Amino acid sequence: MKNIYIILILISFIIISCAKKSDTSSTTTTTTEVEGIWKTVCYLDSDDISYITTITVSGTDALETIEAHTDSSCANDWYKWDYSFSSLSIEDEVTFDDGTKGHKYTLNVASTNFTPQSSSYVSTLNSTSMCGYSDWTLNSSKDLAGVTCGAVTYNLKNTTGKGLYNLVGNNLFLGGFITTGSYPTTVSTEITYVKQ
Repeated sequence: MKNIYIILILISFIIISCAKKSDTSSTTTTTTEVEGIWKTVCYLDSDDISYITTITVSGTDALETIEAHTDSSCANDWYKWDYSFSSLSIEDEVTFDDGTKGHKYTLNVASTNFTPQSSSYVSTLNSTSMCGYSDWTLNSSKDLAGVTCGAVTYNLKNTTGKGLYNLVGNNLFLGGFITTGSYPTTVSTEITYVKQ
């Protein structure tokens, strides 16, 4: 079922970018400028599913919550992902073509929790033994870190990922979560995280 693989959709958003990196400088800083709560408005993805995404940064810990909804106004809950990360480290500064700044960063996977929030969706998950489980329950999460769901295997705990962010006033734009190879080179402007 493609809906459970929403992370793939978000990665495709992240790859599409209007901002390009112009240069970097070798600096390491604290997480202070990204600490706090960052939240999107309700938005539609390419499958016409509505989402609200919230990122909470506290010290070197980060939590990304992706809430899926069955209506265009994000009123009816369907399911949610809670991606927990640790060991956030802000790395080299990046200057974008428009003169705004950002940084490369690294973080480690702590957990990958999936929670069904619709009774009918719970029935679907159980009838298909999604991710190898047939005991899904409403509003109860399972940690899928390292678990294979169809053609997707989620990152193991302690996997280190690399990313890129662009901070423009109270708006945050992200560029990928790459576990192999180099850092992403662009950020997505498709999704805007606003400081709360």
